[in-house]
Amino acid sequence: MVIVTVGFLTLLFRLFILQILRTEEYQAEAMSAATRTRTERLPARRGLIIDRNGVVLARNLESHDLVMVPSRVKEPQRVQDLLVRLLWLTTDEEQRLRELFRIGVENRDRFDTVTLRQDLVSETCPGETTRLRPLEPMRRTLWSRRTGRRYFVADGHPTRCPHMESRALSWNPERTLGTCADGVEYVAGAVDPRDGAPLEERMWRLECPTDGQYHANERAVIEANLADLTGIEVRTSLRRIYPKGNVVSHLVGYTGQVSRDDLDRLGASYRPGDRAGRTGVERALEAELRGQWGERSIVRERTPDGRTVERSSTERADVPVVDGATVRLTLDVRLQEASQRAMRYHKSGAVVLTDSRTGEILALYSKPTFDPNLWSGRLPPDVFQATQASPYSPMLNKALTAYAPGSVYKLVTATAGLHAHITDLKREVTCPGYFEYGGRRFRCHLRTGHGTLDLIHSLSRSCDIYYYKLGEELGMDTLYEYATNTFGLGLPTGIEVGEAVGLVPTKEWHRKRDGVFMPGFTVSTAVGQKDIKLTPLQVSRGYIAVANGGRLLETHAVGSIEAPDGAVLRRTEPKGDVRLPLSDPELAAIREGFWRTVNDEHGTAFDSRVEGLEVSGKTGTAEAAEKKPGVTEDVARWLEEDHAWFAGYAPARDPRVVVVVFVEHGHSGGKMAGPVAMQVLKAWAELYGADGGGANPILSGDHVPGAP
Repeated sequence: MVIVTVGFLTLLFRLFILQILRTEEYQAEAMSAATRTRTERLPARRGLIIDRNGVVLARNLESHDLVMVPSRVKEPQRVQDLLVRLLWLTTDEEQRLRELFRIGVENRDRFDTVTLRQDLVSETCPGETTRLRPLEPMRRTLWSRRTGRRYFVADGHPTRCPHMESRALSWNPERTLGTCADGVEYVAGAVDPRDGAPLEERMWRLECPTDGQYHANERAVIEANLADLTGIEVRTSLRRIYPKGNVVSHLVGYTGQVSRDDLDRLGASYRPGDRAGRTGVERALEAELRGQWGERSIVRERTPDGRTVERSSTERADVPVVDGATVRLTLDVRLQEASQRAMRYHKSGAVVLTDSRTGEILALYSKPTFDPNLWSGRLPPDVFQATQASPYSPMLNKALTAYAPGSVYKLVTATAGLHAHITDLKREVTCPGYFEYGGRRFRCHLRTGHGTLDLIHSLSRSCDIYYYKLGEELGMDTLYEYATNTFGLGLPTGIEVGEAVGLVPTKEWHRKRDGVFMPGFTVSTAVGQKDIKLTPLQVSRGYIAVANGGRLLETHAVGSIEAPDGAVLRRTEPKGDVRLPLSDPELAAIREGFWRTVNDEHGTAFDSRVEGLEVSGKTGTAEAAEKKPGVTEDVARWLEEDHAWFAGYAPARDPRVVVVVFVEHGHSGGKMAGPVAMQVLKAWAELYGADGGGANPILSGDHVPGAP
């Protein structure tokens, strides 16, 4: 009994010490154990991209993403099933959701969060700032979980469109499917008439005024059920949208979630789920547009009564947010739109319009285009598949892609011949329609021949024989020296975005590739054929030099980098120290040849001239027949045609702008590329005046930093 009594007294004494005398000490230790500190990243607002006049080309829109915190998910299967029902996910979307859940739960130590779905529909139309409007009464549709297709319900077999009584309904009784002229479809059964999948009823409360599409407020639905979705959050961020859509898509580019390769390239400041520029200016100026993300330390602790609270840490200083800069392009979106209109009848090609005094790019259009809003958001699978399958390569910026230049390259051959004293302004060459060389007959585009002509008329009539002979006398490597050192061909142009540099062949290049150099290679190269490849932007540099009196300028598309408050952080100045090695009479003769190309009745672009604007230029037609397996007959015929070019400037007597038009497989430079160039130059003249003066503050040098 004594031993037991002493033991109990010892325990009681120890309990008294722990619970009475040292209460505060152990409470503090318990609180410390229940306290966790985490670092929260604070995103910076991505900078705007605007044109030279302040028109917004890329900006931010609130985006609501469905996010999972794997460490907090208690019942993954139940949460997944509930999300599938709430969001009306298709079969493919459901599979992606469950796969993301599996990866997140299995790797919960490695992932802080997992983005399950981007861009939940909220109060505005997807990708727009236009607010959704309520439907009174609600609209009913049938919906296929397999494909996501929607059908309206037809009562019986109507003959008129229920939503548009003025239109007849084309009804297929065998498929129980009706189609209206605007593409709206009606069904009379409970199965999909296309694949037999069961259809489920859906009720819609909201409509987008701009396109008439029905939507549900997905964000509100999720937030109303968060109590049953443990570990699920809705996080609001800023998403990139492009108000001008496909008009400027290739130059501006688009953003997307970073890949593993991007994380290695961009550095430690990026995390999985972040967004970065994928193409164009968005990619090239990622650092300026992204700004600097901030950080703050959040302390999560449990109170004595069991509640969990969060507060900012006082022990670690926050890293401030620095919003991204505004990128002001030299582009004029009105001229970009004019280029799009001018190219509307052609399948593929590019337009480049530059200021001949500064090298500023006023328009850089490539066709076909793509919608950056789709590629920057939730890209529909059918859009991706159609883009990949297109024989016209919509994602390729053809203004910065290299092709055989044809006769627009004769500017280089003429300059080399004059400076190397192989030819002069008085030399005449007889063109019988062909040139015998090395046992082969090289044809002129005019099979009957041009007769006897000098340098000026060889340019205006684009006589190939004159340049075959000139190229033979110059030699391949001499042509290479003038092309690269004088005109910067085969080298970067100075534009800020990624570009091809093309190819200017040499004897050694041919020996390495072909095993032998044949003299006939030089003859073809002299007229822009065979293996030489140039981009439309590279071609424009040579014609800029002719237009401005001989100075070879670098081209640029970024006018300035500006702080969010409008202060100019950096301005791009004209660059170019190389001058064409031509005397004033020689340069004047080349310009006379270009003037006659458009304004002489024998010129190759005479039929393209426009009223009220005097233009000079050079046409080009490059052999480019190719074959692709599995294409349609229409595409196969298109692939057999030559490439069409036009390079020129206006006004002819006092040039202000240079235009280069490339029509892929366009058949003829004079007939196809020339008219496009004239339409673009006419649009420029209407906006800026035929003398190019005064209408634009940046052009006139009076631009006020930060002014719209």
